[in-house]
This record gives sequence, C-alpha cells and structure tokens, in this order.
Amino acid sequence: MQICAVIPTHNHHTVLADVVSALRAHDLAVFVVDDGSATLARDAISRLHAPQNGVTVYRLNENCGKGIAVMKGFAAAKRHGYSHALQVDADGQHDLARIPDMLRAARNNPNAIITGKPVYDDSIPTGRKLGRWITHFWVWVETLSLHIKDSMCGFRVYPLDTTLLVWQREGVGAKMDFDTEIMVRQYWRGVDVVHVPVEVIYPEGNISNFRMWQDNVRITLMHTRLVLGMILRLPGFVLQGCRWQRGPQNTDHHRTHPRFSTKSDTSPARHWADIDERGMYWGMRFLGWVYKTGGRWLCLAVMFPVIAYFFLTGETARKASRKYLRKMARVNGTRPPRWSDSFAHFWRFGEAALDKVAGWTGEMKLDDIVLPDGHDNIFSYIPKDQAIVLLVSHFGNIEIIRALASRDRDFRVNVLLHQKNAARFGKVLKKLAPESQVNLIEVTEIGPDTAIMLSQKVEQGEWVVIAADRVAIGARDKTVMVPFLGDPAPLPQGPFILAHLLGCPVYMAAAWRNEGRFEIAWDKLTDRLFLPRATRTEAITDYATRYMAWLEKRVRAHPLQWYNFFDFWARPGDENDQK
Repeated sequence: MQICAVIPTHNHHTVLADVVSALRAHDLAVFVVDDGSATLARDAISRLHAPQNGVTVYRLNENCGKGIAVMKGFAAAKRHGYSHALQVDADGQHDLARIPDMLRAARNNPNAIITGKPVYDDSIPTGRKLGRWITHFWVWVETLSLHIKDSMCGFRVYPLDTTLLVWQREGVGAKMDFDTEIMVRQYWRGVDVVHVPVEVIYPEGNISNFRMWQDNVRITLMHTRLVLGMILRLPGFVLQGCRWQRGPQNTDHHRTHPRFSTKSDTSPARHWADIDERGMYWGMRFLGWVYKTGGRWLCLAVMFPVIAYFFLTGETARKASRKYLRKMARVNGTRPPRWSDSFAHFWRFGEAALDKVAGWTGEMKLDDIVLPDGHDNIFSYIPKDQAIVLLVSHFGNIEIIRALASRDRDFRVNVLLHQKNAARFGKVLKKLAPESQVNLIEVTEIGPDTAIMLSQKVEQGEWVVIAADRVAIGARDKTVMVPFLGDPAPLPQGPFILAHLLGCPVYMAAAWRNEGRFEIAWDKLTDRLFLPRATRTEAITDYATRYMAWLEKRVRAHPLQWYNFFDFWARPGDENDQK
C-alpha cells in the first residue's frame, strides 16, 4: 500500500503551509490542487510547490469545484504510483493529530474508505449542524443502512482505484455535493466505510466556500439522484439478500473522464464460475412467491425492472452477449445485433428463470411439452431403470426435463453442479420442490472419487446429468477445442471421460420454449463411449464435436435461448478476453 495526501483548495491559504507540514511530518507526498484561487491565494499556494521535497502543486485556471480538484489530485497520485490518498481540506478545521489513526485504519482496511467522524465544539454554526443532520437522514435512506455516520467530512483516506472508477463510470457531483455522493456510490459497490473520530472546529475568520442558495439546490439535486439510484438498485439489493454488492470493482477496464486521465488497465479473462450468478437464491424464492400469488404475467411485470437492472450493471455479461450475437448474425446471415437484441437476450434468460420455477413447483404440465417423434412420455426413449449419462447445456431450459423426470417415477436424477452453485440451487429446490428426487452433487473437477461414487448410482439405474458446455474451475487445462458458430471453443474433457468410465449409454438432451410450449430434443450420442488410451484426446474431440454440432442446430434456430453470459470462445488462460 502506497499512501499520499491530496489537498484541494480554493482561496484557503493562511494555514495551508501548516497542513502541508503536518502531512510531510508523516513522510506523505503531498499533491495540492489550487482550484482557481484568486491572485493573493494563488501566489501563496504556488510558493509551496517543491517536488524535490515531496510537495507538488497543480493549478486549475478556473474554479471547477471541490470534486474536480480532488479527482485531479487523485489522478495525479495514481500516475505517480500511489494506491491510496489521504484527502485533507485546506482550511485547518480538522485535528491533524489524528493522521496516524487514519493511516493505521487504512492499512488495516485497504479496500475501505476511512473517514473522519466529526466531533464538534461549540463553534459549529447551528444552521450547519442542522444541515448535516438532514444529509445524514437522506444518506441512511439512500444506503438503506445506518452504517455511514457522517458523509460530509473532508478528512478521508480513499482507495484510488475504486474511487476513480466510480467517478469515471457514474459521474459524481463536482462541488459541495462531492463528499456525500462519492461515498454513497462506493458504498453501493460494496466499499466499506470505517470511521475515525476527529475533532473539528470553525475558527474565527475562516473563509467558507459554501454558497447558501446554489449549494443547497445542488445538494437537494444530489439527494434526488441518489434516492432514484437507490430505487433502481433496489431489485438487486433484495435479490442479493438485502445487501449491496460486496467487494470493490477495481479491475474493470474503464473509460477516461474528460477532465483528466489515468493509466488504463485491462481485465484478465474471467472464468464463468468467477462471474457470480447474482441473487440466485433470493431471486428464485421471490419469483416462486410471486408466481404462486399472481401467476406468470404478474411475475413478468415484476421481473422487468430486475432484468433491466442486471442488463445495465452487468458489463461482462453484456459484452459476452454482444459477442455471441454478432457471431450468430454472421453464421445465420442476419443483420448485426442492436442493443435491443442484447436486452432481449437478457429478457429470455429471465423468462427461463421463471420457467424453472414453473417446472419445479408443478405448474408445468405434460400438455406444455412437445415430445419428438410422437412420444407421449419422456421415459419411452429408454427402458425402465436404464442408467444413462445425459449431456446437457445452458441452452433453453433443461430444468423442464429434470423436473418432469423427477416427478414421473420414483427414481433419482443425479446432477453435477459447480460447487458454488450447488448449495444455492439446492436451497432453492428444497423450498420449491421438497419432494424432488434430484440429487445435486458438488464438483470442481471430475476425478476418480467422483467416478466411483457415480458408478454406484449407475448400478442402481439412476441418471447422471452433466453440462458439457462449461469448463470446471479446476480443469481449465483439460479441454479440447471444437467448432461452434464458426470458431473454435474450449469444451471440457471431463463429461466425456466420466461417460467412458461409467460405461452406460450417453444421450444428448435439450428443451426450449417455442410459442408458449416447450420442445424437447433427445438423441443418443453412443451406446457406450470408448476412449482408447493412445488416442484419448482425439476421441474426446470427436465426441465433443458431434455433440456441439447437434447442439448448434438448436441454438441457431433459437439464438436468444443460449445462456452462457461469458466469453465462450476464450481459450483457457487468455490474458484478456475483452480486447
């Protein structure tokens, strides 16, 4: 952690030298940003410029506001290699003896904002005190929390990456609305706030840059923005268990704010399991309640703002959706996708979640299913008590098959899931379908222990269901490259090795919504999958290619029902899948 100090100033210069000296006493490099001060103050501030002694002065020729001045200083600090900045007001109101406490708290909480919690003496004006309490109230409303005790103190340590990211991505008030808005918006992103008590005085003769009418209007507009922002984020807040997003988002590639620049960064390719399926448990529980209360149409109405929220905030998923839809347009010979097509892609995913609820709660009936070749029962494809390996994908809604199968006869369906999602889905399933015979098995990769356990399931005539279109987090180096939509994509070897070890028939299945009903495709890949030791990789590649060719026909016919919202074509270990 590298910490410096940033001091924004507009016409405050009488005690500025003392503030700088106090910071330098703790060996902090100091960046002073003169925000368009008048001549007398400008000259005094400029005399402090001494880079060889750790003090650098920047000047803005026009008064742009505290927010611009602070962020100009933060950008400069970032360019000089600092990770954190202690921001101090230049008017000498704060007790600088608390600097060691602030630095200690920052080192103990590197991802948090460390803020002074003012302790006032009798010098605070009554109007200022009242105004602060009004802001406190609205901040508690905007954050749906009492955690932030004071959002207006100008004595803080900021993590630079997250602060610059919020400024660049969302925009923040440039003047007296800066301190509160930057804190609330970071809190929404999961950045914690740690308070350190700091004595604050209002000395006689102190110059105030607060403009009663203009700044009160500005602060009112800020709170209006934040309340509206809270309302837009409310669905996500509820879906994530009544908590804001955890963890600072400081690795995203971002745009440069027009008033200053920083070194851009790039994001490493993210494995699909690292992209949290946000709000799964609470979202499915909530959908189940709404579905039972008001039916499908009410559910869709409730889902619209939720899906809009995830569409607007899910940059990684949006990029993956656009990339996929561009490839689909190319192979299908259709027009290039618009943003509305990507939103429709998200919307279909939301509908699929609703269909999962309908399937598991028993609302989905056999009359809603269109089986191929005139069959009237899922199990007419296979003999009774015949164990199989069922290869599925994240296309359409395979939950329909799982749900109907688990209700149709007294047997168990064993579903292999990535370990992070198994517990979540298991909790949902227990609530929605307590009688279900689906057995969720947590895996990170398919090893000998998994194969032995599943072989016992096969001996009992049970199904083993596994997704063949995602590489497990522990098996990134165990893939084969097969064509999909005209380009090679990595497919996991694990499902095919498992099918080989279990030695039972291997089927390919998919279910998708089409004009209000569900169509099912169900085909045998092989009676038994053989992997000769000498040509194992080639044999796996052949089986995987046949599977993806079978799947691609369905995906191309119903492109919006492909739900892999990550870069499906990124090779394992790619440094940057967003270039």
